[in-house]
Amino acid sequence: MGTPVTGDGRPPSFSGPLPFTGRDAELERLRGGLRRSGCRGVVITGEGGVGKSRLAVEFADEAAAHHRTVRLPVSEAASHVPLAAFAPHLTGPADPGELGPQFQELRRLLATPTGRPRTLLLVDDVHHLDGSSLTLLSALVTDAATAPAPGFFLVATLPQDADWPEALRSLWHQDAVEHLRVGPFDRATTARLLAGTLGAPVAAPVVRALWEAGRGNALWTREILRAAVREGTLRTVDDVWCLTGPLDDTLLDAPAEGRFRGLPEDRRTLLRLLALCGPLGLDDALARVTPAALAALEEEQFVTVTEDDRRSRVQLAHPWHALLLRRGTPRLLARALLLEQAGRLREYGARRRGDALSLARWELDATGTADPDLLVRAAGHALDDGDVDTMCRLSRAALVQGPHVVAGLLLGEGLGQRGEFTESIPVLERAFAEARTPGEVESAAAALSQHHLYGLGDADAAFGVLGRAADRIGTRPALTACRATLLSAVGRNDEAAAVLALGEGADPKPDGDDGGWTQTDVLLLQAHLRVRLAGGRVEEAARTGRHAYAVQCRLADRWTAYYPARSLYLVAAALLESGRLDEAERTALEGQEAMRDAVPALTVWFAWVRGRIALERGLVTDALSHFREARALARLCGQPFAEQRAVAGLVLAAAQRGCIAPEAEALAPARVPEGPTAARGPRPEPLTTAAPAAPARTPGTQPRPPAPSPHTPLRQTDTLRAHGWVLLLRGADGPARELMLGAARAALGRGEATVATALLHDVLRWGPPGGAVADELVSAAALVQGALAEVRAAHAAAVTSADGPDPAALEAVAERMGALGLHLYAAEAFAEAAGAWRRQGRAASAARAAARALALRGRCQEAATPALAGAAAAVPLSARERDIALMAARGRTSREIAETYVLSVRTVENHLGRIYRKLGITGRADLAAVLLA
Repeated sequence: MGTPVTGDGRPPSFSGPLPFTGRDAELERLRGGLRRSGCRGVVITGEGGVGKSRLAVEFADEAAAHHRTVRLPVSEAASHVPLAAFAPHLTGPADPGELGPQFQELRRLLATPTGRPRTLLLVDDVHHLDGSSLTLLSALVTDAATAPAPGFFLVATLPQDADWPEALRSLWHQDAVEHLRVGPFDRATTARLLAGTLGAPVAAPVVRALWEAGRGNALWTREILRAAVREGTLRTVDDVWCLTGPLDDTLLDAPAEGRFRGLPEDRRTLLRLLALCGPLGLDDALARVTPAALAALEEEQFVTVTEDDRRSRVQLAHPWHALLLRRGTPRLLARALLLEQAGRLREYGARRRGDALSLARWELDATGTADPDLLVRAAGHALDDGDVDTMCRLSRAALVQGPHVVAGLLLGEGLGQRGEFTESIPVLERAFAEARTPGEVESAAAALSQHHLYGLGDADAAFGVLGRAADRIGTRPALTACRATLLSAVGRNDEAAAVLALGEGADPKPDGDDGGWTQTDVLLLQAHLRVRLAGGRVEEAARTGRHAYAVQCRLADRWTAYYPARSLYLVAAALLESGRLDEAERTALEGQEAMRDAVPALTVWFAWVRGRIALERGLVTDALSHFREARALARLCGQPFAEQRAVAGLVLAAAQRGCIAPEAEALAPARVPEGPTAARGPRPEPLTTAAPAAPARTPGTQPRPPAPSPHTPLRQTDTLRAHGWVLLLRGADGPARELMLGAARAALGRGEATVATALLHDVLRWGPPGGAVADELVSAAALVQGALAEVRAAHAAAVTSADGPDPAALEAVAERMGALGLHLYAAEAFAEAAGAWRRQGRAASAARAAARALALRGRCQEAATPALAGAAAAVPLSARERDIALMAARGRTSREIAETYVLSVRTVENHLGRIYRKLGITGRADLAAVLLA
């Protein structure tokens, strides 16, 4: 069940423990110790808040079903009360002066009755036992370990740095007690924990932020999560949990604040400095405190000392301490500390990477201003780090002091990333007007044209910006790259390819040339990447994108091409279209990791491409989750273009489960142009009025009609694809096919072979297509590189052989699809093969193919496409026969199957004989291949 939410999308405060998850391996260690007679106990250690006590309690609750369980109440408050832990289990008075009677009574309590499972003794925080209780426990453990029969089983917890009781340490040395270390959660476990706690999907940037802030510690994660929800920093957007701001803004109910007040003033000042300035060099820290004091702060887990680029650095041990310390530092003291540290950094020369960013932030925080050139350099470093909010803050502060082209470019880009296009476009227009050098004009034109297209959906304005830039500086490679990119984005890929082919200097340097790379080269590489991806040269696109990413990562200035990770989501899409799904998934994850902080608009595209990868795999539920995340992120950061793409993916994924998503009503209208001219739409203005091959429109002539918005289906073939599936589910088979075929043919006419192949293959998957569609698919697939296009073409050839669909060829295609990870396509092809075998009177072959189809569908998360509709009916096994067949396929013996279903072994063998005959196989060895594909 989902977490209830209030009217504004924020849930009420939640309390209590988080769901128990991610400790399967540790639980199995505890179960194994309990089963082994030679193991007398397990000591669980870990840092505070990591969940060692929760693990012990969960294990004890599980074991209580079969084992008598005794729990000692241990607390720090009662650690000075003699025998406090054992008192509830003693019948007489707890007299620490005479432990003999208590020992005998407890020995009887913990004894294991003959023939019964041994008793479990749970001691949480064993280091808080009072001296008498610890003596008694040590005697009991030692006595149990020396007894001939297994005595009780001890589960004890300890902080990771606490001293072990001597009796337990001795038994550990004798291998009679095991040591189980419990560490923090990894990111994947944190994701499951958050989803289970919040009761709804959680966006990837949220998982990353909470995992890094909480460092995988369950207690810290819980407290940060509670505060983020309470403050509204974490809320639902379209039923997906998203961050609306940095976690640094979250006020934590942390009891640690009182710990700082008891520190000596010099140590507290150092901690305040670390909170205000971030990590400091070791020398800076030792200028504040003595080595002994710094060591004490490290021992008390206030700070950590790390090696960074051969330099020792001191930082706060816990991220949330910084907020508490900043909140408690008086304003004038904070100003003095910041300016003092800035002065020290200037004395050192401020030559290290990131020093400019530190200086600018400290001086801006202290005085509200800083040198504008310093602010712009620092904003560039924030861009490199993907810190959009800091980039905006610094560049805006620079602009307060006067015009600055680069500051305007950085502020405009940051505002656009946050979806604030009504502010970003005027900022970029000013930067464009103030630009003086050709490079500045190119950079401003590139950003401004993209904001017009992707932000406002105004293609005319976007191409007009490029035309104005060309009027000022002539046709230059960077403008050529921008024009080609926009042409490809609005669905005119053939024109984009022609622009790159004809543009002077529009080919970037060869891959082997490592010198002199510029931002223009990155723009050209990215333009080639997009054009090749759309045109079917997907293998080349993947290589080009990798090259663009590597080049951009080496550039010192990025305020034209901006984020290197932008190339990676397109590389992932190219790998997907080439049939390399595992590489595509790894690349998408790499791109998410490459963004050190969440770049708002870019996070949308990684969620979107992961949805596309999951959908091609047939993992329709996962695809829905990714597309929902992409839609929520797009809406949160004001990216309507990306939101429509995400909605289209969501509707398409739902349709392949056999249902129409409510979001289908939010799709842009489905209209396909009827002829080549309409398919192209109006052409943009030429780049320059000076180019004789592309003269400008004469003043006074009738202006061209406005270009269609990129949000129309013509500019989003995946939206048309979603509409086609919805029409099919509504029973409008003819209109659905007409829409898809029209879109595919229009795409081919515009040089978009990749999407045309996908559209034609969808029509093929819907059922008897006729030879024309299959022939068109074969022709289109020939234009597309990679294994995915090859299997699509092979699929088309298999269903249009001279004698009708060739079942053997379909099975061969299905095997190839399965090898690529295309499990839904493979299941559909096996289902088609089953139908073809059945029409040929080959019942056993049909049953075998149908069984393979069902087995593959089992991997596809409730997929229900037209091709799979008859697969279940084609498998002539009863429910009992199918259960027995599955058990046998998984390696269970006939006797084990007989015991499970209370049958005789002979009856099971008779069932298996009938199953082999119905499926056309010879024995058990073939069952796994047929039923567990």
